[in-house]
Amino acid sequence: MRTFLCALACILSATFAQATDLFAQLRAFNPYWADHQEALEGVEAQPIQNEVDYVQAHLTQVLKVLSVAPIGQLSQDQLASRFELITVLQEYAEAGRFPLNYYRQERIPVFIDEHDTHCAVGHLMRHTGNEAMAQRIAAANNYAWVKEINDPDLAAWQHASGFSLAELKLIQGAYDFYFENAFLLPDKYEVPQKPERVVRYFEGADKDKVWCQGEGTGGDLHGAWVQNYSATLPWIVGYFEHGKRSGRWKEYYKGTDKLCRTEHWRNDKLNGIRTRYDREGKVIETIEFRDGEAVTKINIDHDKALRWVRRPVDSATVHTQVFTVEGALIAEGNERIHNPEGLSWFQNIELTALNTFAITARDGAPRPEEGVHLPQFRRGGPQFDLRAQQQQIPGSHSLVQYRKEGDWVYYKDHLHLPISKNATLSAEGRFTFGYKHFGSELYASIAAYEHLGLKASYDSMHVAYTDDRMTDLFGFASKEQDHLHLTYHVPVLQNVPIFSRSSEFKVLYPVRSIAELDPQGALIGVRVHYGRDGEQLRTEHFLVAYKEEELVLEAKGQ
Repeated sequence: MRTFLCALACILSATFAQATDLFAQLRAFNPYWADHQEALEGVEAQPIQNEVDYVQAHLTQVLKVLSVAPIGQLSQDQLASRFELITVLQEYAEAGRFPLNYYRQERIPVFIDEHDTHCAVGHLMRHTGNEAMAQRIAAANNYAWVKEINDPDLAAWQHASGFSLAELKLIQGAYDFYFENAFLLPDKYEVPQKPERVVRYFEGADKDKVWCQGEGTGGDLHGAWVQNYSATLPWIVGYFEHGKRSGRWKEYYKGTDKLCRTEHWRNDKLNGIRTRYDREGKVIETIEFRDGEAVTKINIDHDKALRWVRRPVDSATVHTQVFTVEGALIAEGNERIHNPEGLSWFQNIELTALNTFAITARDGAPRPEEGVHLPQFRRGGPQFDLRAQQQQIPGSHSLVQYRKEGDWVYYKDHLHLPISKNATLSAEGRFTFGYKHFGSELYASIAAYEHLGLKASYDSMHVAYTDDRMTDLFGFASKEQDHLHLTYHVPVLQNVPIFSRSSEFKVLYPVRSIAELDPQGALIGVRVHYGRDGEQLRTEHFLVAYKEEELVLEAKGQ
Protein backbone atom coordinates (compact mmCIF):
# COMPACT_ATOMS: atom_id res chain seq x y z
CA MET A 1 0.00 0.00 0.00
CA ARG A 2 2.84 2.42 0.85
CA THR A 3 4.43 1.80 -2.55
CA PHE A 4 1.11 2.43 -4.26
CA LEU A 5 0.51 5.69 -2.42
CA CYS A 6 4.02 6.89 -3.22
CA ALA A 7 3.44 6.12 -6.87
CA LEU A 8 0.11 7.95 -6.74
CA ALA A 9 1.76 11.00 -5.18
CA CYS A 10 4.47 10.96 -7.84
CA ILE A 11 1.86 10.85 -10.59
CA LEU A 12 -0.07 13.74 -9.10
CA SER A 13 3.09 15.80 -8.66
CA ALA A 14 4.20 15.14 -12.21
CA THR A 15 0.79 16.05 -13.58
CA PHE A 16 0.68 19.34 -11.68
CA ALA A 17 4.15 20.23 -12.93
CA GLN A 18 3.57 19.18 -16.50
CA ALA A 19 3.26 22.72 -17.87
CA THR A 20 4.30 26.08 -16.47
CA ASP A 21 1.27 28.03 -17.66
CA LEU A 22 -2.24 27.46 -18.98
CA PHE A 23 -1.32 28.63 -22.47
CA ALA A 24 1.23 25.82 -22.82
CA GLN A 25 -1.37 23.30 -21.67
CA LEU A 26 -4.17 24.43 -23.97
CA ARG A 27 -2.05 24.99 -27.05
CA ALA A 28 -1.31 21.24 -27.04
CA PHE A 29 -5.07 20.63 -27.07
CA ASN A 30 -5.84 23.15 -29.82
CA PRO A 31 -3.09 24.98 -31.76
CA TYR A 32 -5.44 27.93 -32.45
CA TRP A 33 -4.84 29.10 -28.90
CA ALA A 34 -1.74 30.69 -30.43
CA ASP A 35 -4.12 33.36 -31.82
CA HIS A 36 -5.46 34.07 -28.30
CA GLN A 37 -2.32 33.93 -26.21
CA GLU A 38 -3.03 37.33 -24.69
CA ALA A 39 -6.22 35.95 -23.10
CA LEU A 40 -4.13 33.45 -21.13
CA GLU A 41 -1.15 35.58 -20.19
CA GLY A 42 -0.18 35.15 -16.56
CA VAL A 43 -2.65 32.31 -15.95
CA GLU A 44 -1.01 29.44 -14.11
CA ALA A 45 -1.18 25.85 -15.29
CA GLN A 46 -4.18 23.90 -14.01
CA PRO A 47 -4.16 20.47 -12.29
CA ILE A 48 -5.34 18.38 -15.24
CA GLN A 49 -5.59 14.70 -14.38
CA ASN A 50 -7.36 13.21 -17.42
CA GLU A 51 -8.96 14.04 -20.75
CA VAL A 52 -12.23 15.17 -19.18
CA ASP A 53 -10.36 17.74 -17.06
CA TYR A 54 -8.45 18.79 -20.17
CA VAL A 55 -11.54 19.38 -22.32
CA GLN A 56 -13.32 21.24 -19.52
CA ALA A 57 -10.29 23.50 -18.93
CA HIS A 58 -10.19 24.23 -22.66
CA LEU A 59 -13.92 24.99 -22.97
CA THR A 60 -13.89 27.15 -19.82
CA GLN A 61 -11.36 29.45 -21.46
CA VAL A 62 -13.14 29.28 -24.83
CA LEU A 63 -16.33 30.53 -23.17
CA LYS A 64 -14.39 33.48 -21.73
CA VAL A 65 -13.04 34.36 -25.18
CA LEU A 66 -16.54 34.12 -26.69
CA SER A 67 -18.03 36.33 -23.97
CA VAL A 68 -15.76 39.31 -24.76
CA ALA A 69 -15.61 38.99 -28.56
CA PRO A 70 -17.01 41.94 -30.59
CA ILE A 71 -20.55 41.22 -31.80
CA GLY A 72 -21.73 44.59 -33.18
CA GLN A 73 -21.73 43.24 -36.75
CA LEU A 74 -24.22 40.45 -36.00
CA SER A 75 -27.92 40.55 -36.90
CA GLN A 76 -30.63 40.00 -34.30
CA ASP A 77 -31.09 36.39 -35.45
CA GLN A 78 -27.35 35.77 -35.27
CA LEU A 79 -27.17 37.31 -31.79
CA ALA A 80 -30.04 35.17 -30.55
CA SER A 81 -28.38 32.05 -31.94
CA ARG A 82 -24.99 32.97 -30.51
CA PHE A 83 -26.30 33.54 -26.98
CA GLU A 84 -28.29 30.29 -27.10
CA LEU A 85 -25.32 28.25 -28.35
CA ILE A 86 -22.98 29.73 -25.74
CA THR A 87 -25.39 28.44 -23.08
CA VAL A 88 -25.51 25.05 -24.83
CA LEU A 89 -21.71 24.95 -24.95
CA GLN A 90 -21.48 25.73 -21.24
CA GLU A 91 -23.90 22.89 -20.44
CA TYR A 92 -21.93 20.57 -22.72
CA ALA A 93 -18.72 21.42 -20.84
CA GLU A 94 -20.31 20.85 -17.44
CA ALA A 95 -21.81 17.50 -18.48
CA GLY A 96 -18.31 16.15 -19.14
CA ARG A 97 -19.28 13.70 -21.85
CA PHE A 98 -16.81 14.13 -24.68
CA PRO A 99 -15.78 11.94 -27.62
CA LEU A 100 -12.90 9.53 -27.22
CA ASN A 101 -10.04 8.73 -29.53
CA TYR A 102 -10.46 4.97 -29.97
CA TYR A 103 -7.98 3.93 -32.63
CA ARG A 104 -5.74 6.80 -33.74
CA GLN A 105 -2.57 6.65 -31.67
CA GLU A 106 -2.07 10.41 -31.69
CA ARG A 107 -3.80 13.53 -30.34
CA ILE A 108 -6.38 14.35 -33.00
CA PRO A 109 -9.95 15.71 -33.32
CA VAL A 110 -12.80 13.19 -33.17
CA PHE A 111 -16.05 14.59 -34.58
CA ILE A 112 -18.37 11.76 -33.44
CA ASP A 113 -17.12 8.69 -31.61
CA GLU A 114 -18.43 5.12 -31.77
CA HIS A 115 -21.02 5.75 -29.04
CA ASP A 116 -22.48 8.71 -30.95
CA THR A 117 -20.81 11.22 -28.63
CA HIS A 118 -20.26 14.48 -30.51
CA CYS A 119 -17.40 16.92 -30.21
CA ALA A 120 -18.33 20.45 -29.16
CA VAL A 121 -18.89 21.70 -32.73
CA GLY A 122 -20.85 18.57 -33.66
CA HIS A 123 -22.93 18.97 -30.50
CA LEU A 124 -23.84 22.52 -31.50
CA MET A 125 -24.83 21.29 -34.96
CA ARG A 126 -27.08 18.63 -33.47
CA HIS A 127 -28.69 21.17 -31.13
CA THR A 128 -29.61 23.40 -34.08
CA GLY A 129 -31.23 20.53 -36.01
CA ASN A 130 -28.26 19.86 -38.27
CA GLU A 131 -27.51 16.31 -37.16
CA ALA A 132 -27.46 15.11 -40.78
CA MET A 133 -24.61 17.49 -41.54
CA ALA A 134 -22.68 16.36 -38.44
CA GLN A 135 -23.05 12.73 -39.49
CA ARG A 136 -21.92 13.54 -43.05
CA ILE A 137 -18.83 15.27 -41.72
CA ALA A 138 -17.99 12.31 -39.46
CA ALA A 139 -18.49 9.86 -42.32
CA ALA A 140 -16.30 11.87 -44.68
CA ASN A 141 -13.42 12.45 -42.23
CA ASN A 142 -14.11 11.88 -38.57
CA TYR A 143 -10.66 13.19 -37.63
CA ALA A 144 -10.75 16.50 -39.50
CA TRP A 145 -10.09 19.95 -38.06
CA VAL A 146 -12.77 22.54 -38.89
CA LYS A 147 -10.51 24.07 -41.53
CA GLU A 148 -10.43 20.69 -43.33
CA ILE A 149 -14.21 20.22 -43.48
CA ASN A 150 -15.62 20.59 -46.99
CA ASP A 151 -19.32 20.05 -46.33
CA PRO A 152 -21.38 22.37 -48.55
CA ASP A 153 -23.72 23.35 -45.70
CA LEU A 154 -21.01 24.32 -43.21
CA ALA A 155 -20.62 27.95 -44.31
CA ALA A 156 -24.35 28.65 -44.09
CA TRP A 157 -24.61 27.01 -40.67
CA GLN A 158 -21.58 28.91 -39.38
CA HIS A 159 -23.07 32.22 -40.58
CA ALA A 160 -26.42 31.53 -38.93
CA SER A 161 -24.82 30.36 -35.67
CA GLY A 162 -23.44 33.79 -34.81
CA PHE A 163 -19.92 32.37 -34.45
CA SER A 164 -17.06 33.25 -36.73
CA LEU A 165 -15.11 30.51 -38.47
CA ALA A 166 -12.10 31.37 -36.29
CA GLU A 167 -14.24 30.85 -33.17
CA LEU A 168 -15.39 27.42 -34.38
CA LYS A 169 -11.75 26.47 -34.96
CA LEU A 170 -10.99 27.46 -31.37
CA ILE A 171 -13.96 25.56 -29.92
CA GLN A 172 -12.73 22.29 -31.41
CA GLY A 173 -10.05 20.17 -29.72
CA ALA A 174 -7.84 17.11 -30.14
CA TYR A 175 -8.10 13.95 -28.03
CA ASP A 176 -5.27 11.68 -26.97
CA PHE A 177 -5.07 7.90 -27.17
CA TYR A 178 -2.53 7.36 -24.43
CA PHE A 179 -2.77 8.04 -20.72
CA GLU A 180 -0.80 11.02 -19.55
CA ASN A 181 2.19 10.12 -17.35
CA ALA A 182 1.60 6.40 -17.86
CA PHE A 183 5.29 5.84 -17.10
CA LEU A 184 4.49 6.53 -13.41
CA LEU A 185 1.59 4.10 -13.07
CA PRO A 186 1.98 1.20 -10.62
CA ASP A 187 1.48 -1.28 -13.50
CA LYS A 188 3.41 0.75 -16.05
CA TYR A 189 5.05 -2.30 -17.64
CA GLU A 190 1.57 -3.59 -18.56
CA VAL A 191 0.50 -0.34 -20.27
CA PRO A 192 1.44 0.81 -23.80
CA GLN A 193 3.47 3.99 -23.36
CA LYS A 194 3.10 7.11 -25.46
CA PRO A 195 5.96 7.21 -28.00
CA GLU A 196 8.32 10.09 -27.30
CA ARG A 197 12.01 11.00 -27.51
CA VAL A 198 13.19 9.31 -24.35
CA VAL A 199 15.25 6.51 -22.88
CA ARG A 200 13.82 4.82 -19.78
CA TYR A 201 15.16 1.78 -17.96
CA PHE A 202 13.67 -1.03 -15.91
CA GLU A 203 13.98 -0.88 -12.14
CA GLY A 204 15.84 -3.07 -9.68
CA ALA A 205 18.25 -5.69 -10.98
CA ASP A 206 17.47 -4.71 -14.58
CA LYS A 207 18.11 -1.00 -14.13
CA ASP A 208 20.67 -1.05 -16.96
CA LYS A 209 18.18 -2.64 -19.42
CA VAL A 210 16.15 -0.40 -21.73
CA TRP A 211 12.40 -0.35 -21.12
CA CYS A 212 11.37 2.40 -23.59
CA GLN A 213 13.46 4.20 -26.16
CA GLY A 214 12.49 6.73 -28.81
CA GLU A 215 15.01 8.08 -31.28
CA GLY A 216 14.64 11.58 -32.67
CA THR A 217 16.07 14.63 -34.32
CA GLY A 218 15.12 18.19 -33.44
CA GLY A 219 11.75 18.11 -31.74
CA ASP A 220 10.37 15.05 -33.53
CA LEU A 221 10.50 11.32 -33.16
CA HIS A 222 12.70 10.12 -36.00
CA GLY A 223 13.91 6.53 -35.97
CA ALA A 224 12.99 3.56 -33.82
CA TRP A 225 10.45 3.46 -30.99
CA VAL A 226 10.77 0.42 -28.71
CA GLN A 227 8.82 -0.61 -25.62
CA ASN A 228 10.09 -3.85 -24.10
CA TYR A 229 7.94 -6.02 -21.88
CA SER A 230 10.88 -7.15 -19.78
CA ALA A 231 14.67 -7.11 -19.84
CA THR A 232 14.59 -10.12 -22.18
CA LEU A 233 11.24 -9.83 -24.01
CA PRO A 234 10.13 -7.29 -26.64
CA TRP A 235 6.60 -5.93 -26.88
CA ILE A 236 6.08 -3.02 -29.34
CA VAL A 237 8.61 -2.01 -31.99
CA GLY A 238 8.06 0.64 -34.65
CA TYR A 239 9.54 3.55 -36.55
CA PHE A 240 8.90 7.24 -37.09
CA GLU A 241 9.91 9.67 -39.81
CA HIS A 242 9.74 13.31 -38.71
CA GLY A 243 7.13 12.57 -36.07
CA LYS A 244 4.93 10.31 -38.18
CA ARG A 245 4.68 6.54 -37.98
CA SER A 246 6.41 4.86 -40.89
CA GLY A 247 7.55 1.46 -42.03
CA ARG A 248 6.96 -1.85 -40.31
CA TRP A 249 5.56 -2.04 -36.77
CA LYS A 250 5.59 -5.21 -34.70
CA GLU A 251 3.69 -6.24 -31.60
CA TYR A 252 4.38 -9.39 -29.58
CA TYR A 253 2.05 -11.33 -27.33
CA LYS A 254 2.56 -9.86 -23.87
CA GLY A 255 5.15 -11.73 -21.86
CA THR A 256 6.33 -13.88 -24.80
CA ASP A 257 8.65 -13.70 -27.78
CA LYS A 258 5.77 -14.75 -30.07
CA LEU A 259 4.87 -12.24 -32.77
CA CYS A 260 1.26 -11.13 -32.50
CA ARG A 261 0.92 -8.75 -35.46
CA THR A 262 2.84 -6.75 -38.00
CA GLU A 263 1.57 -3.72 -39.89
CA HIS A 264 2.92 -1.12 -42.28
CA TRP A 265 2.64 2.66 -42.04
CA ARG A 266 3.27 5.54 -44.40
CA ASN A 267 2.83 9.20 -43.46
CA ASP A 268 1.13 8.19 -40.17
CA LYS A 269 -1.53 6.10 -41.93
CA LEU A 270 -1.79 2.35 -42.26
CA ASN A 271 -0.77 1.40 -45.79
CA GLY A 272 -0.20 -2.21 -46.73
CA ILE A 273 -0.98 -5.51 -45.03
CA ARG A 274 -1.59 -6.01 -41.33
CA THR A 275 -0.82 -9.62 -40.47
CA ARG A 276 -2.06 -11.38 -37.35
CA TYR A 277 -0.56 -14.60 -35.96
CA ASP A 278 -1.84 -17.12 -33.47
CA ARG A 279 0.34 -18.16 -30.55
CA GLU A 280 1.78 -21.01 -32.60
CA GLY A 281 3.01 -18.61 -35.26
CA LYS A 282 0.37 -19.39 -37.90
CA VAL A 283 -1.12 -16.51 -39.90
CA ILE A 284 -4.78 -16.20 -38.94
CA GLU A 285 -5.70 -12.83 -40.43
CA THR A 286 -4.53 -10.29 -42.98
CA ILE A 287 -6.09 -6.87 -43.55
CA GLU A 288 -5.19 -4.61 -46.45
CA PHE A 289 -5.14 -0.90 -45.59
CA ARG A 290 -5.03 2.01 -48.00
CA ASP A 291 -4.44 5.46 -46.52
CA GLY A 292 -5.72 4.32 -43.15
CA GLU A 293 -8.87 2.58 -44.39
CA ALA A 294 -9.35 -1.19 -44.22
CA VAL A 295 -10.42 -2.44 -47.66
CA THR A 296 -10.03 -6.23 -47.55
CA LYS A 297 -9.91 -8.63 -44.61
CA ILE A 298 -8.97 -12.33 -44.82
CA ASN A 299 -9.47 -14.72 -41.92
CA ILE A 300 -7.81 -18.13 -42.16
CA ASP A 301 -9.45 -21.09 -40.44
CA HIS A 302 -6.67 -23.68 -40.26
CA ASP A 303 -8.91 -26.35 -38.72
CA LYS A 304 -11.47 -26.18 -41.55
CA ALA A 305 -8.92 -25.24 -44.23
CA LEU A 306 -10.93 -22.17 -45.27
CA ARG A 307 -10.26 -18.52 -46.07
CA TRP A 308 -12.95 -15.92 -45.41
CA VAL A 309 -12.48 -12.80 -47.53
CA ARG A 310 -14.53 -9.76 -46.51
CA ARG A 311 -14.82 -6.34 -48.15
CA PRO A 312 -17.01 -3.53 -46.77
CA VAL A 313 -20.03 -2.62 -48.88
CA ASP A 314 -21.20 0.16 -46.57
CA SER A 315 -21.05 0.97 -42.86
CA ALA A 316 -23.42 -1.90 -42.03
CA THR A 317 -22.57 -4.62 -44.56
CA VAL A 318 -19.64 -6.62 -45.90
CA HIS A 319 -19.48 -8.83 -48.98
CA THR A 320 -17.99 -12.19 -48.07
CA GLN A 321 -16.39 -14.90 -50.17
CA VAL A 322 -15.26 -18.24 -48.78
CA PHE A 323 -12.40 -20.14 -50.42
CA THR A 324 -10.75 -23.46 -49.77
CA VAL A 325 -7.03 -23.29 -49.04
CA GLU A 326 -6.51 -24.52 -52.62
CA GLY A 327 -8.34 -21.40 -53.87
CA ALA A 328 -11.75 -22.76 -54.85
CA LEU A 329 -14.67 -20.37 -54.25
CA ILE A 330 -17.34 -22.36 -52.37
CA ALA A 331 -19.67 -19.69 -50.94
CA GLU A 332 -20.40 -15.98 -51.20
CA GLY A 333 -22.95 -13.42 -50.10
CA ASN A 334 -23.43 -10.39 -47.85
CA GLU A 335 -23.13 -10.25 -44.08
CA ARG A 336 -24.52 -7.64 -41.73
CA ILE A 337 -22.03 -6.23 -39.24
CA HIS A 338 -23.20 -6.79 -35.67
CA ASN A 339 -21.11 -4.39 -33.64
CA PRO A 340 -22.40 -3.93 -30.07
CA GLU A 341 -19.21 -2.24 -28.77
CA GLY A 342 -18.69 0.21 -31.63
CA LEU A 343 -15.43 -1.36 -32.81
CA SER A 344 -14.04 -1.13 -36.31
CA TRP A 345 -15.81 -3.50 -38.72
CA PHE A 346 -12.80 -5.82 -38.95
CA GLN A 347 -12.23 -6.43 -35.22
CA ASN A 348 -13.72 -9.85 -34.62
CA ILE A 349 -10.78 -11.85 -33.22
CA GLU A 350 -8.78 -11.45 -30.00
CA LEU A 351 -7.81 -7.83 -29.47
CA THR A 352 -4.11 -7.05 -29.35
CA ALA A 353 -2.56 -5.06 -26.51
CA LEU A 354 -2.90 -1.72 -28.28
CA ASN A 355 -6.52 -2.45 -29.26
CA THR A 356 -7.37 -3.57 -25.74
CA PHE A 357 -5.73 -0.47 -24.34
CA ALA A 358 -7.89 1.72 -26.56
CA ILE A 359 -11.05 -0.04 -25.42
CA THR A 360 -9.94 0.22 -21.78
CA ALA A 361 -9.41 3.93 -22.22
CA ARG A 362 -12.89 4.20 -23.63
CA ASP A 363 -14.39 2.27 -20.72
CA GLY A 364 -12.69 4.62 -18.31
CA ALA A 365 -14.59 7.64 -19.61
CA PRO A 366 -17.42 8.95 -17.43
CA ARG A 367 -20.66 7.36 -18.55
CA PRO A 368 -22.86 7.51 -15.42
CA GLU A 369 -26.02 6.82 -17.42
CA GLU A 370 -24.43 3.55 -18.55
CA GLY A 371 -23.61 2.53 -15.00
CA VAL A 372 -19.83 2.82 -15.41
CA HIS A 373 -18.34 3.79 -12.06
CA LEU A 374 -14.58 3.48 -11.69
CA PRO A 375 -12.63 3.94 -8.45
CA GLN A 376 -11.26 7.43 -8.04
CA PHE A 377 -8.92 8.97 -5.47
CA ARG A 378 -9.26 12.50 -4.19
CA ARG A 379 -6.27 14.49 -3.01
CA GLY A 380 -6.60 18.13 -2.17
CA GLY A 381 -9.74 18.62 -4.25
CA PRO A 382 -9.03 17.42 -7.80
CA GLN A 383 -9.58 13.81 -8.75
CA PHE A 384 -7.11 11.34 -10.20
CA ASP A 385 -8.79 8.61 -12.22
CA LEU A 386 -6.87 5.33 -12.18
CA ARG A 387 -8.33 4.24 -15.51
CA ALA A 388 -5.21 2.34 -16.45
CA GLN A 389 -5.91 -0.03 -13.56
CA GLN A 390 -9.15 -1.13 -15.21
CA GLN A 391 -7.46 -3.57 -17.56
CA GLN A 392 -9.97 -5.83 -19.27
CA ILE A 393 -9.55 -9.59 -19.30
CA PRO A 394 -9.30 -11.13 -22.80
CA GLY A 395 -12.70 -11.78 -24.25
CA SER A 396 -14.57 -9.43 -21.91
CA HIS A 397 -15.63 -7.28 -24.86
CA SER A 398 -18.23 -8.23 -27.43
CA LEU A 399 -16.27 -8.33 -30.65
CA VAL A 400 -17.72 -7.73 -34.09
CA GLN A 401 -19.90 -10.53 -35.46
CA TYR A 402 -20.99 -11.17 -39.04
CA ARG A 403 -24.54 -12.35 -39.71
CA LYS A 404 -25.63 -13.62 -43.11
CA GLU A 405 -28.13 -11.34 -44.81
CA GLY A 406 -29.82 -11.62 -48.21
CA ASP A 407 -28.89 -14.11 -50.94
CA TRP A 408 -26.00 -16.53 -50.55
CA VAL A 409 -24.68 -19.01 -53.11
CA TYR A 410 -22.97 -22.28 -52.17
CA TYR A 411 -20.91 -24.06 -54.80
CA LYS A 412 -19.64 -27.64 -54.80
CA ASP A 413 -16.20 -28.01 -53.31
CA HIS A 414 -14.84 -30.00 -56.25
CA LEU A 415 -15.71 -31.75 -59.49
CA HIS A 416 -17.15 -35.19 -58.91
CA LEU A 417 -19.11 -38.00 -60.50
CA PRO A 418 -22.89 -37.94 -60.09
CA ILE A 419 -24.47 -40.12 -57.43
CA SER A 420 -25.37 -43.58 -58.70
CA LYS A 421 -29.02 -44.53 -58.66
CA ASN A 422 -28.03 -47.59 -56.63
CA ALA A 423 -26.10 -45.58 -54.03
CA THR A 424 -27.10 -46.16 -50.41
CA LEU A 425 -26.32 -42.68 -49.09
CA SER A 426 -28.38 -41.38 -46.18
CA ALA A 427 -30.62 -38.34 -46.61
CA GLU A 428 -27.86 -36.15 -45.16
CA GLY A 429 -25.25 -37.88 -47.32
CA ARG A 430 -27.19 -37.14 -50.49
CA PHE A 431 -27.80 -33.54 -49.41
CA THR A 432 -24.20 -32.82 -48.45
CA PHE A 433 -22.53 -34.67 -51.32
CA GLY A 434 -19.93 -32.31 -52.80
CA TYR A 435 -20.44 -29.74 -50.03
CA LYS A 436 -17.76 -30.80 -47.59
CA HIS A 437 -17.61 -27.52 -45.67
CA PHE A 438 -21.16 -26.16 -45.58
CA GLY A 439 -23.37 -29.12 -46.44
CA SER A 440 -23.88 -30.30 -42.87
CA GLU A 441 -24.53 -26.76 -41.66
CA LEU A 442 -27.25 -26.26 -44.27
CA TYR A 443 -28.73 -29.70 -43.69
CA ALA A 444 -28.94 -29.02 -39.95
CA SER A 445 -31.42 -26.21 -40.72
CA ILE A 446 -33.82 -28.67 -42.29
CA ALA A 447 -32.74 -32.02 -40.77
CA ALA A 448 -36.04 -32.44 -38.90
CA TYR A 449 -38.03 -32.30 -42.11
CA GLU A 450 -37.07 -35.49 -43.95
CA HIS A 451 -40.68 -35.87 -45.11
CA LEU A 452 -39.98 -33.16 -47.67
CA GLY A 453 -38.23 -35.68 -49.90
CA LEU A 454 -35.47 -33.47 -51.30
CA LYS A 455 -33.95 -34.44 -54.62
CA ALA A 456 -30.31 -33.74 -53.67
CA SER A 457 -27.50 -33.81 -54.67
CA TYR A 458 -27.43 -30.27 -56.12
CA ASP A 459 -25.07 -28.54 -58.51
CA SER A 460 -25.41 -25.37 -56.41
CA MET A 461 -27.54 -24.11 -53.56
CA HIS A 462 -28.89 -20.60 -53.08
CA VAL A 463 -30.05 -19.54 -49.63
CA ALA A 464 -31.87 -16.39 -48.57
CA TYR A 465 -31.09 -15.20 -45.03
CA THR A 466 -32.62 -12.69 -42.66
CA ASP A 467 -30.35 -11.89 -39.72
CA ASP A 468 -28.52 -15.22 -40.07
CA ARG A 469 -31.78 -17.20 -40.34
CA MET A 470 -32.50 -19.27 -43.44
CA THR A 471 -35.79 -18.15 -44.99
CA ASP A 472 -35.51 -19.84 -48.40
CA LEU A 473 -33.37 -22.65 -49.76
CA PHE A 474 -33.09 -23.29 -53.49
CA GLY A 475 -31.40 -26.46 -54.68
CA PHE A 476 -30.45 -26.48 -58.35
CA ALA A 477 -29.77 -29.64 -60.34
CA SER A 478 -29.43 -30.01 -64.10
CA LYS A 479 -33.15 -30.45 -64.80
CA GLU A 480 -34.93 -29.72 -61.56
CA GLN A 481 -35.15 -27.35 -58.64
CA ASP A 482 -36.19 -27.66 -55.01
CA HIS A 483 -37.45 -24.67 -53.04
CA LEU A 484 -38.09 -24.68 -49.30
CA HIS A 485 -39.62 -21.72 -47.50
CA LEU A 486 -39.30 -21.27 -43.72
CA THR A 487 -41.12 -18.90 -41.39
CA TYR A 488 -40.38 -18.24 -37.72
CA HIS A 489 -42.21 -17.41 -34.51
CA VAL A 490 -41.59 -14.15 -32.67
CA PRO A 491 -38.08 -14.43 -31.18
CA VAL A 492 -37.48 -15.67 -27.65
CA LEU A 493 -34.79 -14.07 -25.48
CA GLN A 494 -32.71 -16.53 -23.51
CA ASN A 495 -30.55 -14.97 -20.80
CA VAL A 496 -26.93 -16.06 -21.03
CA PRO A 497 -24.72 -14.76 -18.17
CA ILE A 498 -21.18 -13.87 -19.19
CA PHE A 499 -18.21 -12.43 -17.36
CA SER A 500 -18.64 -8.80 -18.29
CA ARG A 501 -20.40 -5.69 -17.07
CA SER A 502 -23.85 -7.18 -17.63
CA SER A 503 -25.67 -10.18 -19.02
CA GLU A 504 -26.32 -10.70 -22.68
CA PHE A 505 -29.26 -12.38 -24.34
CA LYS A 506 -29.23 -15.11 -26.90
CA VAL A 507 -32.06 -14.68 -29.39
CA LEU A 508 -33.87 -17.88 -30.40
CA TYR A 509 -36.13 -18.05 -33.44
CA PRO A 510 -38.42 -21.13 -33.29
CA VAL A 511 -39.53 -22.38 -36.71
CA ARG A 512 -43.21 -21.71 -37.38
CA SER A 513 -43.57 -23.51 -40.70
CA ILE A 514 -41.61 -25.10 -43.51
CA ALA A 515 -43.04 -25.65 -46.96
CA GLU A 516 -42.19 -26.80 -50.47
CA LEU A 517 -42.71 -24.28 -53.28
CA ASP A 518 -42.63 -24.66 -57.04
CA PRO A 519 -40.43 -22.44 -59.30
CA GLN A 520 -43.22 -19.85 -59.42
CA GLY A 521 -43.38 -19.60 -55.64
CA ALA A 522 -46.64 -21.50 -55.21
CA LEU A 523 -47.21 -24.11 -52.51
CA ILE A 524 -46.79 -27.67 -53.75
CA GLY A 525 -46.21 -30.91 -51.84
CA VAL A 526 -46.09 -30.55 -48.05
CA ARG A 527 -46.24 -27.74 -45.51
CA VAL A 528 -45.79 -28.44 -41.80
CA HIS A 529 -46.66 -26.05 -38.95
CA TYR A 530 -44.80 -26.13 -35.60
CA GLY A 531 -45.37 -24.72 -32.15
CA ARG A 532 -42.90 -22.53 -30.29
CA ASP A 533 -41.40 -25.60 -28.58
CA GLY A 534 -40.90 -27.47 -31.84
CA GLU A 535 -43.96 -29.70 -31.61
CA GLN A 536 -45.67 -30.51 -34.92
CA LEU A 537 -49.13 -28.93 -35.00
CA ARG A 538 -50.53 -29.81 -38.43
CA THR A 539 -49.54 -30.93 -41.91
CA GLU A 540 -50.95 -29.69 -45.21
CA HIS A 541 -50.64 -31.44 -48.60
CA PHE A 542 -50.96 -29.53 -51.86
CA LEU A 543 -51.57 -31.74 -54.89
CA VAL A 544 -52.10 -28.67 -57.09
CA ALA A 545 -49.92 -25.58 -56.94
CA TYR A 546 -51.50 -22.99 -54.62
CA LYS A 547 -50.46 -19.33 -54.48
CA GLU A 548 -51.24 -18.27 -50.95
CA GLU A 549 -51.68 -14.55 -50.22
CA GLU A 550 -49.44 -14.78 -47.17
CA LEU A 551 -46.56 -16.03 -49.30
CA VAL A 552 -47.11 -13.26 -51.81
CA LEU A 553 -46.88 -10.65 -49.04
CA GLU A 554 -43.78 -12.31 -47.56
CA ALA A 555 -42.12 -12.36 -50.96
CA LYS A 556 -42.76 -8.62 -51.23
CA GLY A 557 -41.28 -8.05 -47.76
CA GLN A 558 -44.54 -6.86 -46.23
